This record gives sequence, C-alpha cells and structure tokens, in this order.
Amino acid sequence: MDALSDILRAIKLKSCVYFRSDFASPWGMDMDKGPYAQFHMVVSGHCWLNMEGFEEPKFLTGGDVVMFPLGDAHYLTDDLNSQRVPGIEVLQSIQSNEPVFGGEKVTATLVCGHFEFDRDFDHPFLDALPQFIYISSSERCELRWLETVTNVIMQETDSGYPGAEIVTNRLAEVLFIQILRAYMMKSNFSGGYLAALRDRQVSQALKLIHEQPQSSWTLETMAHAVGMSRSSFFNRFKDLVGITPIDYITRWRMLKARDLLKNNALPMIEIAEHVGYSSEAAFNRAFKRQFKENPGALRRAQQAVH
Repeated sequence: MDALSDILRAIKLKSCVYFRSDFASPWGMDMDKGPYAQFHMVVSGHCWLNMEGFEEPKFLTGGDVVMFPLGDAHYLTDDLNSQRVPGIEVLQSIQSNEPVFGGEKVTATLVCGHFEFDRDFDHPFLDALPQFIYISSSERCELRWLETVTNVIMQETDSGYPGAEIVTNRLAEVLFIQILRAYMMKSNFSGGYLAALRDRQVSQALKLIHEQPQSSWTLETMAHAVGMSRSSFFNRFKDLVGITPIDYITRWRMLKARDLLKNNALPMIEIAEHVGYSSEAAFNRAFKRQFKENPGALRRAQQAVH
C-alpha cells in the first residue's frame, strides 16, 4: 500500500455532504472555525469567498471547488455587503425546507459538506495540510478524474435516487483525495510531507516503510533500497519529511500499534511483532516513550469505553 493510502486509512477519513441548494440574493453564510475540513463546490452562478489571511476576497464561479483542510473560519456571500447568517442556521433551514434567505433571483447553486478525520493522529501529513485549497473550474476540467468525481457528486445530490446519500458521501471521500492530488500537482513545495510524496526516492522509501513496518529497517537498508547513499538519503528525507528516517519508522510503528490496540483483539506479542518488535518488553518501552502510557493501559481504557 502506498503511504498516502495507508495514512488516509489510519486517520479514519469520513465525509458528509450537507446539501445541494440554490441561493437567492441577498444571501451570505458564516462558517465558524471547527474540527472538520469544510468544502464547497459552486455548481453554477457565482459568489464571494473570504477568510482571515486573504489579501482580498476571492470571486468564485461555476465549477470552482474550495477546501479548508484545517477547518478555518470563512464566509460565502453573493455580495460583500450582504448580511450573513451562521452556517448551522443555513443548514437547518435547508433541512427543514424553510429558506432563510428571501430573495427571488438565484445567483449561486452550491454543494457543501465536510471531511472529518482523527486530528490526534500525530503524523507529518497532517502538519503539511494547507489552510486553503482552491481548484478553479478550468483546472478541474484539465484533471479529468477530478472533473468526473465532482460531476457525479453534483448529479447524485440532486437525483433523489435510492442510496444517493451514501453515494455522495463516499464520493466526497474520493473528492478529498483528488483535491489533494490536484493541489500537489500544481504547487511548488520546497519541503513538507506532500513534497516528500512527490519525490521519487523519498516516496519510495515511505512506501516500503508503510508496506513493511515489521522489517528490521536501518538507515543503510532504506538508503540502499531506494538507490541513494546513506548521507544523501538521510538529508533529503529529513529536509522533506521533517524528521529522520528512523524517527519516522518508529512513529509509524507506534501509530500502527495504537490502531491495532484500539480495533483488534490480537495478543500483545502479536501486535509487537506486527510492528517490528520481537520482544513485548521492548515494544512496551517504545510505545510508552511515544504516547506516555503503556499499551496495556490504552487497551483497557478502550475496552472500558465499549
């Protein structure tokens, strides 16, 4: 399994599509900062988008897609002077079929929703996520796979077909990945985990680590596996990922182990072996260094919850 797929599985990526709705002027909605990565798709029409940190508001048109991976506060409006309503009130009004905006002229049709994932997952991938991603309609059309996903989501949200809600929510998970891919393709990173995923040799090293966390990796064996010298590999990996290769493999092993402890009834020694430790005592020490508690305590706490 490639590194990004493994990470997305581990962070428990889920999505929810709130609505596809027409917005008649005047209208505006405020989205508060929250734990979810919000996204908006402009199906047709146009609107303004603004958030703290923008030099000036961004004008969105039909086909544009925006995402806020860190859940930052922002707002959408037909006009910068229009009164804005909290997003939760807009959602409730749409769900109850009692429009909160009283205009007659539809100026935008939007699909809005969120992505959620385990933000306690201590991994460089989450640190590398930007505040804001914008994919214009022209960029989306050039990326056929993104164009296909967004078009099907737009169709399903308005179809009324049985199972449409499940289909749109699952497709929105694909949308998250496609938006990330598009962002990675068009951005000029100098460092960070997303840059590491684009680097041929470092990404290959990450793939090997994720496929074989139980292997007895050393700096030398990793460097040899990707065709680099020990020092060159160490420096490039640390520059891009932000931590050393050995620190990365240790952190990933512990994250895998934590996931197994929470979601699997395997004996402790089998979990230890699964992540590269032949001794349960050595595994316990490594786990406690990473999470400040021993694996047995974590498992007991998890069992008490359920």
